[in-house]
Amino acid sequence: MLGPKHYTTTEGYTPLIGPGELGITNLHFGILNLAPESTFFDHSDDCEVVLVALGGHCTLLVGHNGNKANGTLGERANVFDGDACIAYIPHHTTYEVITNRNGIEIAICKTPSHKDKAAVILEAGEIEVETDYQLCIIENDVSSEWIGEAICFYRFQDENGSVTLQFIDPEKKKARIVLHNNDLLVIPEKTRARLITCEGVCYQLLITHSTPLQ
Repeated sequence: MLGPKHYTTTEGYTPLIGPGELGITNLHFGILNLAPESTFFDHSDDCEVVLVALGGHCTLLVGHNGNKANGTLGERANVFDGDACIAYIPHHTTYEVITNRNGIEIAICKTPSHKDKAAVILEAGEIEVETDYQLCIIENDVSSEWIGEAICFYRFQDENGSVTLQFIDPEKKKARIVLHNNDLLVIPEKTRARLITCEGVCYQLLITHSTPLQ
């Protein structure tokens, strides 16, 4: 069943959606919120992982042995302050987020994978750089129409802002859903979604395996 989930800002990592929930079969999504002078360590296990810096910046240490990608992740103050920095992390790889005098907020996206790939850290504006990863990360393409499994996260400059989306399921049944600040919505496979209205300045983060319909 389609329906939004709401993210309440919480220190640390907050898992929000995973396979088996709301029609999702392959995608995981959560948000990491780290205070200054703190760390977060994790392992990608059987998944490829993508980190999307929503705001702030950190030092990112990825991998061990020959597959390493260490550098800075994050260049913007918040989602309305330019493009995201993104890191791609292959399966069975460690990664550590270290903050200094500034904290950071990161969207963490995962999907099962067993492909051996190099870890990659992209600077702001490089979101469309070709990678050999399954996950497709798209910001602010609110006018496109989508079909296929996806997760959308919304944020507004004015917390009273909202978007209305229309959905058409595989049986051609239609539904409309209104989303507000910090709302998350999953779009199950073979479900079509498109924007109907947008009230306020909106940020949309979309995570999918597919591309938008023209």
